[in-house]
Amino acid sequence: MAPPFLTVLTAPVPSERERLIRKARRVARRVVKPGVPLPATSPYPGHSSLVRSVVEGLRAIGADFNFNPGRLADLARVVYAPANEALRQAAALKRDGRIDYLVAGPVNALFVDEGDGILQLPEIDRLIVAHEWALEFYRDVPALKAKSRVCPCGIDTDLWKPSIHPTEKTLAVVYWKGGDETFCEQVEQIVRRCGLEPRRLRSLPGEHAMFDPGDYRRLLDQSAMGVFLSRFETQGLALAEAWSMDVPTVVWEPQGTAQWCGRSFESRSSAPYLTPATGRRWRTIDEFETALRGALADRSAFRPRAWMLANMTDAICSAALLDIIRDGAEHAR
Repeated sequence: MAPPFLTVLTAPVPSERERLIRKARRVARRVVKPGVPLPATSPYPGHSSLVRSVVEGLRAIGADFNFNPGRLADLARVVYAPANEALRQAAALKRDGRIDYLVAGPVNALFVDEGDGILQLPEIDRLIVAHEWALEFYRDVPALKAKSRVCPCGIDTDLWKPSIHPTEKTLAVVYWKGGDETFCEQVEQIVRRCGLEPRRLRSLPGEHAMFDPGDYRRLLDQSAMGVFLSRFETQGLALAEAWSMDVPTVVWEPQGTAQWCGRSFESRSSAPYLTPATGRRWRTIDEFETALRGALADRSAFRPRAWMLANMTDAICSAALLDIIRDGAEHAR
């Protein structure tokens, strides 16, 4: 069977020798450790939220693609590689003439020189960024900015949906990803003054396992509002998950100095996709109480889940990504 139009590659394709070694190890394990299951592995290697959304979205729209094929013979001529090890292999394969068109981003690197300058590999034809403001990172590299296109990541709106038996919403999730603890405590005091009980959820930039997603969903299901404290977001997946649960958000938007990997930069947004349908912004602690009270008084005017269903499902975002890739590949011929 001929390879598909597109391969999504987040783990390097094993060589024939590697496949034989893996097979031998599986056979040996059954002898040495009979009945003991293999260690659990993610079905979506790489940045699991992004990879899951891309793969499941492409499946939902019936796209002609495969995902992490086991043999080089099954690799498509067009490859999307949002994971660095796979991207380096794909770049080498393109140099060898095995790939025609190579796409990366948005999670390979933030800075141009991060990861040994992986974003500047000449074999990359197209670079995906999650939001237009992220193009600021490439302002001193015009060629990289020119090959970039904006496409957000989708959310599993079937998983992230409110329960069918709604209860009284008396909580407010306080998603603490930026600012010091004193600041977070001030925010929580104001939440209480406004009649809601804060429930803090700790996160950090680049950390994806500090809390259980199921716990986050349960908190959102009991929350009238989400309060998000982050110095920067290139997209804001946790925000999108709240919106998918039909929880509007009141977002701290300092637009000041932020840090990533020990380096400082000027953040343009903490909520790039926030709209009047999904919530409100505030900049200083003195503005927060007015913003929160106003949002609570106007709660019925928000339509966060409807906005998500119209703009940011897996299928919608993967269709947009596929259009970008197909258009670029056709023009590169």
